[in-house]
Amino acid sequence: MRKVVVVDATHLRGKYAGCLLTASAQDENYQIFPLAFAIVDGENYKSWEWFFHKLLSFLPDNDSVVFVSDRHASIYQGLSKVYPLAGNCACIIHLKRNIKTLFKERQLGYLVSKAARAFRMGEFYTTLTEIRSINQRCADYLVDIGLQNRTRSHFLGDRLNIITSNLAESWNSVLRDAREYPVIPLVEFIRKKLVSWFTSRRDVVKDVDAGLTPKVNSLLAASFEICGGYDVRKLDNDEYEVQDLKGASFVVSLTDRSCSCFEFQKLSIPCSHAIAAVLKANVKVEGLVGDVYTIEYAEHVLPPVELNTSNQLADDIAAISLHPPVTRRPPGRPRKKRFFSRGEVKMKKTHIRYCSRCKGNGHNRATCKQAV
Repeated sequence: MRKVVVVDATHLRGKYAGCLLTASAQDENYQIFPLAFAIVDGENYKSWEWFFHKLLSFLPDNDSVVFVSDRHASIYQGLSKVYPLAGNCACIIHLKRNIKTLFKERQLGYLVSKAARAFRMGEFYTTLTEIRSINQRCADYLVDIGLQNRTRSHFLGDRLNIITSNLAESWNSVLRDAREYPVIPLVEFIRKKLVSWFTSRRDVVKDVDAGLTPKVNSLLAASFEICGGYDVRKLDNDEYEVQDLKGASFVVSLTDRSCSCFEFQKLSIPCSHAIAAVLKANVKVEGLVGDVYTIEYAEHVLPPVELNTSNQLADDIAAISLHPPVTRRPPGRPRKKRFFSRGEVKMKKTHIRYCSRCKGNGHNRATCKQAV
C-alpha cells in the first residue's frame, strides 16, 4: 500500500447532523482503498485529533507517510500533534479554486495547476515566470504561502501520483445518498460497499500472472508507445543518455531507478526515457517498478457479530450509556445537493436542437445528420 493518505470530512444530512471523517488511500491498481471512517459531531480540532489517534493504531507515524487534504486548520493542527513526522500536502484543486477566486484572469488557474504538477524545478520556475508576466500579485501569493507542501517539485517526501483529494471526493460521492441514514444503517452501507468492492477487485487480479496490476501495465504500455524514435546512448554500467523527439536529453540510471526528468523516481514507475533505456539494455521492465504496485490484496470484511446481551461486550463498552448527540436540527427541508466550494462554479448544460424528424418517432437522434 502506498503510504499517501487523503483525509476529508463531509456533512451528514440525517436527523442528528454531524460529520463523517474519512481516510483513504489508493491500492496497487489505482483504486480507492478506504482506511478508516468515523462519525463525529462536527469538523473541529478535537474530532480530528481523536480520529488521528485511532488511525495511529495501524498507521505508525514516520517520515514515509504523507497526508493530502484541503486547507482546513483543524486538520493541520491535529496532524502536527499526532503525526509530527509525516508529510502534509495541500490539494492542488483547492489551491486552483482559491486562485480563481482571488485573481480573475482565466489562464491563471491552468498555469497554477501546471506549476504544481511539474516534476522538475526548472519546469516549475518556467511556469512561475509565465504567471508573473500575467499577474505579479498571484506569483507573490504562491511564493508567500509556501511551495514545499503545494508543489510536486519542491515536496521532499514520496507523494507519488496523488496530488489532489479526489479520492475523498469520490468516496463522498459514493456515500451521497447514505449520508441521510441513521448511524447504524450508514455504517452497514459502508461495510457492504467495501465487501462488494474487494470481492470484485480480487476477481480482476486473480488471473494476472505478470505480478503487476492492470493499471500499471497500461501505463507501461503507453510509455512503450511514446519512446519510439528516442535516441539512446550508453554512458556507463546501467546508465544511459536518452534524447527524445524534441531534442531534450535525459540521463537514466537503471541501478538507482532514476531519470533526470524526475518522473521515474517520483512515481516509482519507469518513464518513457527509462523504457527506452530498458530496451537498449535488454532487461525486464517489471523489475524496475516499485514494490507498492505488485498484486497482494487485502482480506475480506467480516459482518458484525450479533450480541444478545451486554455481558458479551467488553467491560469498558458495556458500562457506557449512549445518548443521541446534542444538536439542533436546522429549519426547513434538508438539502439534497451540496454547496459549491469557494471558486467552484456550476457547469451549464448544453441543449441540442434537432430537426422535426427527431421528435421521438423512432428516429435516431444521435446519428441524425440534420440536427441543428
